[in-house]
Amino acid sequence: MKQRLTLKTMLLYSVANCGVNMVSAFTNAALPLFLLPYGLPGWLVGLLAQERSGVGGIVQPIIGRVSDRTRTRFGRRRPFYLVGAPITALALAGLALHPPFAITLALISILALLLAVANDPYIAMMADIAPEEQRGRLGSFVGILGMGGQVVALLAMAMFWDEHQPLVTIGIGVGLVICFAITFLTVPEPPIPAAAPKEAAHSPTGGVPIVRYLKDVFSYREVAKYSVAMAFFWLGGGAASPFLTRFGVAELGVSEQTAFILVMLLVLGTGVFAFPAGLLGDRWGKKRVMSVGLAFFAVAIIIGSQARTMEQLLVAILFVSLGNTIPFVLNYPMLTDLIPQERAGEFVGLGSMLWSIGQPVGALLGGALFDVTGGYRVTFIFSGLMMIAAFVALQQVRPPTRSTAQVPEPPFVEPVGAIEGA
Repeated sequence: MKQRLTLKTMLLYSVANCGVNMVSAFTNAALPLFLLPYGLPGWLVGLLAQERSGVGGIVQPIIGRVSDRTRTRFGRRRPFYLVGAPITALALAGLALHPPFAITLALISILALLLAVANDPYIAMMADIAPEEQRGRLGSFVGILGMGGQVVALLAMAMFWDEHQPLVTIGIGVGLVICFAITFLTVPEPPIPAAAPKEAAHSPTGGVPIVRYLKDVFSYREVAKYSVAMAFFWLGGGAASPFLTRFGVAELGVSEQTAFILVMLLVLGTGVFAFPAGLLGDRWGKKRVMSVGLAFFAVAIIIGSQARTMEQLLVAILFVSLGNTIPFVLNYPMLTDLIPQERAGEFVGLGSMLWSIGQPVGALLGGALFDVTGGYRVTFIFSGLMMIAAFVALQQVRPPTRSTAQVPEPPFVEPVGAIEGA
């Protein structure tokens, strides 16, 4: 039975996500504008201007699987921070120089790939340290500090982007390294088994056919169904997130500085709702609360796509932020409830792979819709339709009953009907 986490530990664990989301704010809000001088088509801007990478997605299950089997004096997850965060920062420093497009393309790919090297083992560590009944609240703190990182980055971009792009870009990389360093130094990993998971049982290589491996993975049916639901979520999110700043500039005629502020308001709304989302997820069930969030997101973004004034858009942003908060906060806590705990890194990597492919594909489709129609409104309608598909798919998931080993029982009361495991 895992020990309950203190508030201090939850906050210190969440600091790393502050750095991750500083980079996310840069890729989602600044990269679309950063790429304007290159004269790229909308579909390619959408593909490049988000923090997830199809290339990175291919290696994420490998990263997670290796972290499950890593044995060092620092633990099995934290050593990956030491690789992913610094090299991501170096890629950002390279982008600050506005290099030729071929180099820019390589740096953006490296940025997304190495961010996954640090972030996926970090997410898997949630399953290692948090008991099931605290994961929603831990997810809320991860979300709150993540939103704080986005606000800091967006404020810096709104104030200094026009005249100091290189300084802002390098500063975000430095912030990423500092945040991961704080979590690395202050949140130790719990003891891990002396032996790594057996290769023969789960490996896609080493003489075990890939078909057998896939059958093994898909035998976890609830994980598979949940991953499909969240793939639709990332398709929709990927279609919308790179184009909010451009929507403001092109459709409403606001300045680039004001467009950054629009994104910041969305982020602030998400931060405000993060703690209630995690708390309600723990109390009422993550699936139930997640369903409410997806419904809010779908309705709000479809209505918001028709905004003609700043006031109308601000109302839509308020409700979109509520709908976005809940999946943002509860996504990984719910995943960790479903996956086999001894393979947390591997299954987090598999989920991230699917979603890392889904988000850039969604962005590509969103950009292509702009290329065809000449406007961004249809892109946001497509995003809303994907949220509806995510809602429908999520209803097919059957989460496990909370293990009685993790939920304190009254003294001398015999637990009845509990289902152990995922």
